[in-house]
Amino acid sequence: MSSVSLTISTDSLRSLPNGASYSERSGQASVKVTRRAATAEEPEYIYVFASCDSLELQCERYERQIRNLRSEYSKRERDMQRSDAAMERHHSEQEEKPPNGVLTSLKWYFYGLLSGIILSVMFIVNLKRKN
Repeated sequence: MSSVSLTISTDSLRSLPNGASYSERSGQASVKVTRRAATAEEPEYIYVFASCDSLELQCERYERQIRNLRSEYSKRERDMQRSDAAMERHHSEQEEKPPNGVLTSLKWYFYGLLSGIILSVMFIVNLKRKN
């Protein structure tokens, strides 16, 4: 764990020229103090900027991971919407084409007729073999 502290007397800070700053660094942690002089429109400001390199790197990793996850989520969501639309089209096409009752009946009639013929031939052949 890196930490840094910076102690500045108030007089030193007030005498700091505009644009100049005090800074301190320890390991991965750093702090920077800048004074902005008062103007006719704005009062005097003191800016303190602190950072930690490892924390910034971790934040960047998390941001990159979040971007990747959002991209993957969007891609999968689009794929699912496409497949849902395709399934709906397929389902509506199936509903639009009801089975033809006459053709189904004829098909089963011919299957029965064919199986009857085959069984009759087998029966006759079997009878001739016994005689």
